[in-house]
Amino acid sequence: MANITWTTSKCLLSLGHEDLGSVIFEIQYSSEGIGEGCGDAGDCGKGQTATLGPPLPPTTLTLPAGGMAVAVARLVFLQLAFGPALVVDIEMQIAIKDFHMLHVDYPRVHYPKGFQGYCNGLMAYVRGRKQKSWYCPQIHYMVHAPWREVQKFCKYSESFCENYNEYCTFTEDSFPITICSLAPNQPPTSCHYNSTLTNQRLYLLCSGKRDAEPIDIIGVY
Repeated sequence: MANITWTTSKCLLSLGHEDLGSVIFEIQYSSEGIGEGCGDAGDCGKGQTATLGPPLPPTTLTLPAGGMAVAVARLVFLQLAFGPALVVDIEMQIAIKDFHMLHVDYPRVHYPKGFQGYCNGLMAYVRGRKQKSWYCPQIHYMVHAPWREVQKFCKYSESFCENYNEYCTFTEDSFPITICSLAPNQPPTSCHYNSTLTNQRLYLLCSGKRDAEPIDIIGVY
């Protein structure tokens, strides 16, 4: 049988002084010979020794001074600094996608008669998309034009709408739009809408000041 001895000579974790975070691991390996071995012909006898080779040099892993403490501090900093920014970016991407899905209908679809009008069919989809089936928005705008024709007006936004905390702009062109307005004098959850088809300019919220995307329609004029 081979007798192999593993010797760990040093494991030092220095914390709490000027060399804070210096971590040194040294592992030494040594071996003793084999008392019994087998020859080339297959017969086993005493006195034959197999050598595993010279001991390996110590293996040393050294982190820079303060490495552990600084690494932990840096990780916490990154989480605090980039966490909110990452959440905001995800929310903005959702808003851009929702604008495309909920405010652009080109070419204009036609809902079955069972929906009792374009806006009632549309708003059933809008409410389901927003996952607020109990909530009836007071007004909703749907643009019947290619998305690129609307998107180009957010390439540069000179104004910042403080009420919405977003950049905003007016379109120079008029677009065919449907205005879905909640019918008056009805139960809060009935969500029956009136439809108005018109051509007007849009008041857009944009995802940024330059090279941005539309994220909402806050009015027409």
